[in-house]
Amino acid sequence: MSTHRTKEQAATNLQLPKGTDAGREDVDKHRERLQEREALASQKIFVPFSVNMEQRKAARQLREKGKNLVCGTPGQEPNFALLGCFLQLVEEDGEFVVRSTI
Repeated sequence: MSTHRTKEQAATNLQLPKGTDAGREDVDKHRERLQEREALASQKIFVPFSVNMEQRKAARQLREKGKNLVCGTPGQEPNFALLGCFLQLVEEDGEFVVRSTI
């Protein structure tokens, strides 16, 4: 009986020849997907609660354009960082526009 121990190695490492960059490609693809998600998340728009129909129409138009909206609740003081919103829908001169929360 041999007392020699072999180093345990993950089965996936055995399938790839040493020196390949197959793992690096996976890491790069994963990093790219994360960057895309972060870009989409940074485009979330906070819409404060309102019964104003013009604001609701503006919000609906943004949704139709594929924008991500976070709708507020009555009396809410939003924490934009916690909500992940860097944009908000505000009324300026009777029109609703998207402005930065920063």
